[in-house]
Amino acid sequence: MMKKTKYTLSRRDFLKRSALATLGSSSLFSLTSQFSMAQAQTGNFSDYKALVCVFLYGGNDAFSMLMPYSQSEYNSYANTRRNLAISRSQIIPLEPNNSQPADYGLHPELSDIASLFADNKLSFINNVGTLIEPTTQTDYVNKRVALPPQLFSHNDQQNFVMSLQASKPQQGWASRMAEMMMDINENNELSMNISLSGANTLQMGGAISPYTLSAGGVSEYWSIRPRSDEIWDVNRVAAYRKILDQSHSHLFSQAFADTQNRSLLLGDQVSSALANVSPLATEFTEGSRLAASLRMVANLIAARSSLGMSRQIFFVGIGDYDTHGDQANRYPALMRELNHAFKSFYDATVELGVSDKVTTFTASDFGRTLTSNGDGTDHGWGSHQMVMGDAVDGGKFFGTMPELVIGSNDDIGEGRIIPTTSVDQYAASLAQWYGLTSSQLSDVFPYLANFNDQSLPLFIG
Repeated sequence: MMKKTKYTLSRRDFLKRSALATLGSSSLFSLTSQFSMAQAQTGNFSDYKALVCVFLYGGNDAFSMLMPYSQSEYNSYANTRRNLAISRSQIIPLEPNNSQPADYGLHPELSDIASLFADNKLSFINNVGTLIEPTTQTDYVNKRVALPPQLFSHNDQQNFVMSLQASKPQQGWASRMAEMMMDINENNELSMNISLSGANTLQMGGAISPYTLSAGGVSEYWSIRPRSDEIWDVNRVAAYRKILDQSHSHLFSQAFADTQNRSLLLGDQVSSALANVSPLATEFTEGSRLAASLRMVANLIAARSSLGMSRQIFFVGIGDYDTHGDQANRYPALMRELNHAFKSFYDATVELGVSDKVTTFTASDFGRTLTSNGDGTDHGWGSHQMVMGDAVDGGKFFGTMPELVIGSNDDIGEGRIIPTTSVDQYAASLAQWYGLTSSQLSDVFPYLANFNDQSLPLFIG
């Protein structure tokens, strides 16, 4: 008599089958091929790498973050920015490591960022923005190119930056990466994507959801954990756990119970791993939401081995960058927070011995207008971004710096600058370092093929 073999459906197989079951035959073939290709091309990595996205919600005015320093360029910039122009005497000049002159400099509150740049630990990617294909002023005026949906709209541009998809429903590019690499981590219960800022399009939309926690750690289920030794409290929790552990005939009820139980187990696992991490010696600014979130990211990275993770993508969002008004007072405080948090986080990666394995990068809805509205700036398009870590080819500017003059070939009107580097190119460069193959990049970043330079040389080697 032939012995029957017990078959246990793993979570990764369940995710694949769940995704496939919702599709038609043509989509089924496509996604099946995608999963097969991903598994054929990737295996367990012996090293560790993490991407940390710091998203500046509201649209960062990067033309007040990184600005011209040479006298002639500065004069044009100051004439354009009027009351928002940073005094040249306050700008921190940057000297790129390829012996270029100090033509650009940083906001006076970014002294630590300037030091990281000088030490080749950080670089700037110039004039990045949402594009479907290369776009010139003539293309835009004559409507000769496809454009991202609803330019200058916060929600639409945030979703496009994070998904790089014009059609809906949208799936984040970090979510697509996680599906491509779902067999990489030893622990296939904990998501590769971890958010310190709740739901976000970057990590959502696919078969694998991000794991979310706060800067203070794992959020407890108040209704499931006993809050006292009172018998009624203990009995209440016991009753709820008994309901979860029951077998439910209704599909949705069973799915809910399974999700609750899995969340509890993961919460215990992550909390235990964090509890065993040695306290960081690196100091983070107290009272800063960004610093607190990045400190938690550092602690999670410190717990990577006990959590069984070799690849992770972290999301940290920080708001208040929509500086329509009172920008002269609000923006220095934003830069001060960004400066200290980035320096502390970099120092923490050095302390943990992973400064060459962790790459931190900024993103935002869009840039802002060159022109002042009298008290601030309005929604723009192209912007500058930062990328930090020892793997970065630091101390450099990547991409093309726009002409910061009203009416220039880079301006589509009202000081809105056309991007010259697409978010696809920027993100694909990060993903390539992270471990995606060339064919996987083309699947994850749908508009990448429209650009001649499909990746930027952001990294060493």
